[in-house]
Amino acid sequence: MSSDKERESLAATFERHADEEGKILTEYRALSEKLGDSSAGNLVSHILTEEELHHLLLRTLAKWMRERPTEQERAIPRSANRAELLRLTQMLQKHELETIEACRGMKSALPGESADLLGALLDAMMLDSDKHHRLLDAVAKLLKL
Repeated sequence: MSSDKERESLAATFERHADEEGKILTEYRALSEKLGDSSAGNLVSHILTEEELHHLLLRTLAKWMRERPTEQERAIPRSANRAELLRLTQMLQKHELETIEACRGMKSALPGESADLLGALLDAMMLDSDKHHRLLDAVAKLLKL
């Protein structure tokens, strides 16, 4: 399969998944509305927000795959200062690691009655920070090319 056909196939896959995510978003919204501003509702609202972002990401990836041929793509702008961008990227990675450690510390200090709700939210923050750190690692690798 040619590169253009592969990219189109991947874009179509992203769009199909986004369509499925759209259906699930409806279910999350219904659950969130039924739970209201309760503790459980707070958790579902958090999930709903992330699912909306996933939906947007999938749509954006499909569009990007169709509009930006690989051969013409640049990892960073030509005029960019790679060393400065790498320094900023590494500083942000350090921040994400510090956030993970801070969340671990806060979670270990939670009183028993708050551990479930707040612990789950702190776990989510740690996962997000880990995700951000990994994405920044990909940026750093592009800057080192």
